[in-house]
Amino acid sequence: MSQLFKFFLYLGATGFGGPLTLIQLMKEKYVSKDKTMAEQEFDQVFTLIKAMPGPIAFQMATFIGQRFHGFMGALLAGIGLLLPSFLMIIAIAYFYDSLIKFTVFKPLLDGFLFATTAVILLSLKGMVMTGYKSILFWSIIFLTILLTIYMQIPEPLLIIGFGLAVISFEKIKNQNGMGLLSVAFFAFDFEKIYQIFKTCAYAGAFVFGTGLAILPVLRRDFVDIQHLIPIQEFNDGVIFGQMTPGPVTITASFLGYRISGVIGGLVGIVAIFLAPFFHMVTWFPKAVSWMSKQKWIKAFMLGATAAVIGSILFTLFKMNEYALDKILFWVIFLGSASILIKKPKTSLMLIIFGGGILNLAYVSLVVFLSTL
Repeated sequence: MSQLFKFFLYLGATGFGGPLTLIQLMKEKYVSKDKTMAEQEFDQVFTLIKAMPGPIAFQMATFIGQRFHGFMGALLAGIGLLLPSFLMIIAIAYFYDSLIKFTVFKPLLDGFLFATTAVILLSLKGMVMTGYKSILFWSIIFLTILLTIYMQIPEPLLIIGFGLAVISFEKIKNQNGMGLLSVAFFAFDFEKIYQIFKTCAYAGAFVFGTGLAILPVLRRDFVDIQHLIPIQEFNDGVIFGQMTPGPVTITASFLGYRISGVIGGLVGIVAIFLAPFFHMVTWFPKAVSWMSKQKWIKAFMLGATAAVIGSILFTLFKMNEYALDKILFWVIFLGSASILIKKPKTSLMLIIFGGGILNLAYVSLVVFLSTL
């Protein structure tokens, strides 16, 4: 069991590149190197986890831990994966007020954000591949963006609603019977700690897609509705979540800390991973075989994934709308995207830091020239 903890602790400290990178590293160890899991089993579990709400890398880690060492294995795998990035993000949040006072910090973070936007957009490729041939898929993406802008419907409702809508569509088309899903919602509360717990627990329990799909929910509740954190700090939190190793949803700890200190940061990380952990140590391992045979999983994922992509695209727009008229935004964004397309194995840290340094150099040059 100690070896399992050490592996996931190492993965949590060095696993830069997002959830798919983390999962690939898990596969290399347990399928290719140790040969303790069959490739077919690993791929099947991963496919079903993608159909689940919550961060996929964390759920894969806890599933592996549970498979080999039961509840304690799942707990140690989850803690190992999250602990390094949690400590990093709390330290960043603690020094955030001091860092933001430096004049170089704002253009540096802006550059990070421009490069991160390209990273996030390209990470949607795997999600797009699930239904890119379907007109319905693209229609749902478009509708999700419109409904978010003009009707301000919460992203979780859109994701779950469109998932169920496609199931119903397939039911009518194929005349196959099936059951429906039910969703329980949390009551509203304006106390900060409870708001952090409510929002993060809700996102972890009901948001489908990768950890990136959770960002629109956090933005809407913390920034747009409750006004607990300004959009600039939210954007910076997303950047820091991308920069640290481990799951990108560690951003919740940064937001929680900025809203309500260390307790808020701890509540954020516990809440967002609570439901996914519960799934992996209770019913999910027993249901893997049954779920893989159900025809409605594919239909549900088509609608849910399209809605996830639409909500992420809208969130990226909101994060960057202040900079869309800036030349350096397009230079860094398009440059980062081009590098990742041509050389997909390029270090994300190199891309993000490169964007920050380039923007800082440009702003410094503009300031210098203005003084002449």
